[in-house]
Amino acid sequence: MEQQYRRTTPRIGVEAMCWELTGRNPTTALAIDVSAMGLCVERPYVGGPTQREVPLELEVPGIDEVMWARGDACFDLVVPAPPHLKTPMGLVRRTGYRIAAAATRDLRLLKEFVVETQRQREQTEELDLELALLFA
Repeated sequence: MEQQYRRTTPRIGVEAMCWELTGRNPTTALAIDVSAMGLCVERPYVGGPTQREVPLELEVPGIDEVMWARGDACFDLVVPAPPHLKTPMGLVRRTGYRIAAAATRDLRLLKEFVVETQRQREQTEELDLELALLFA
């Protein structure tokens, strides 16, 4: 029976450097969203298969820390690249990874970052709404 994974923390949009360690050279990617249990990375599409298990190196935004993890691919999509992004084939590959293994310290650090960032964003949205209502 296939195990179901449910999010227990929010998923937040970010722009963080990430490296997939496949083959001899790491592939540079951009993490476009993260949660305490996974991330979605985007990089130029150059063909080839996506590995199911990939060692990852993620630069946790705003903390100046790099975490290492093993990611299990959950989905893999090829989509048109945004107009401002020039890629070899005009496409980008988005892959979602569930973090299957990482140091406890790194997992705690990532969870704290996600939860605190979400809390700050909600507070900012509430303040923006209050100001908009005040000046309406």
